[in-house]
Amino acid sequence: MDLKAHKQAVFDSGGNIAGFEFFLTEFNREDVSKDTMPGRIAFITLRTLAEYGVKKAGQGRKVFIKVTADTLLTKVFDLLEPKVMVYRLHKPSTGGGKTVNTRIMESAKSLSRKGALICTTPELIRTIPEMEEVSSIIELKAEDLDPYEVSKFKMMGKKILITGVDSPKLYERVGDTGDYLQGNHLQAPIVLGSFKIAPYLKSTLLRLLVLLNTARTPAEFSRVIETDAGMSAKLLRFINSAFFALRQSINSVEQACIYFGLKNIRNFVLVLSINDYATVENPILWKRALIRAKLMEEFCTDTVPEKSGEAYLAGLFSLLDRMLGVDVISFLREVNVDEYVISAFSDPKSVPAKLLSAVERVEENQSEVLYAADPSNLTILADIERETGVQPHRVVEALRNSLTMADTVINH
Repeated sequence: MDLKAHKQAVFDSGGNIAGFEFFLTEFNREDVSKDTMPGRIAFITLRTLAEYGVKKAGQGRKVFIKVTADTLLTKVFDLLEPKVMVYRLHKPSTGGGKTVNTRIMESAKSLSRKGALICTTPELIRTIPEMEEVSSIIELKAEDLDPYEVSKFKMMGKKILITGVDSPKLYERVGDTGDYLQGNHLQAPIVLGSFKIAPYLKSTLLRLLVLLNTARTPAEFSRVIETDAGMSAKLLRFINSAFFALRQSINSVEQACIYFGLKNIRNFVLVLSINDYATVENPILWKRALIRAKLMEEFCTDTVPEKSGEAYLAGLFSLLDRMLGVDVISFLREVNVDEYVISAFSDPKSVPAKLLSAVERVEENQSEVLYAADPSNLTILADIERETGVQPHRVVEALRNSLTMADTVINH
């Protein structure tokens, strides 16, 4: 993705520049595509600001930055000097839940104690009422400004940031109302530079892949997950769901990883790391990869059960060449993935390669396999049994399980 970095002045009520907002847009667009996950772009924006330099962006003044509230679940904020930051928090991009909202509030309070200013919207306060307490600034849009709302928040001692002051008419209407004003009528954005970001999936996946063979504790995985807002929120929502029926809620990513254990957390975090990116960029390929992963796991459980985890990874990575534009074998060797996984692509005579070949044939004949009156009469399933040892009825069962799992992950 090719992006441009901008800054735009934010003025105080006296017409002086109080600070600058830092934000990103795509080339040939005035914003970022709506197909791009808000949490993802917020994370990229924060990292880009850290690399560009807060002092450089603010020129000695405050730096405003808009992020989704669930971005507070990451530790990327540690890269920025709190005392010069104003965080414009908007509604979470990943849903919510009591546990996630509690973590968001803890992070907001921590940033406030360190000197950062928290700016929220009425919509976010309706989602997380406690956010009103920690906020010192309320953001309102010029176009639909409600005088009652302005008065209400000012009586609470809040300052008002009015955005979208893009015309003389709007400025005339709201100019005397806000403590801070921002809009193209006051000053147009300034382009700071352009850059090309690496695929989100590749950067996250690389870090997790390295851990597959080196991590000795679940905490090592938690440190990676904590840098990603969407993954953190999803993990906490999942672990606190009715599925696990925990007596007490789990409130941190590290606790969640410890609960899962090293063996189970490996595959789970890999799926989470890919899911948001792939469901937007490559939804069809991603679903196929998930189906292949589960089929490989189930086939291997019937043949070489001690290698079912590696077989799952082989299925999950089998479409990386099309999803990431990389050579699968070189990519996996570069990050030191287990040779058993790599053999699925490098050695046609290996067990995982034969299993993957069987999976691909099931994929090509999915309807025929699913709706077979008598699976044992299907030539394709008889061939798979002869080559891999997986019986026809198990292939059908595994396919159904795989389709269900893929739908669950994508819709989670």
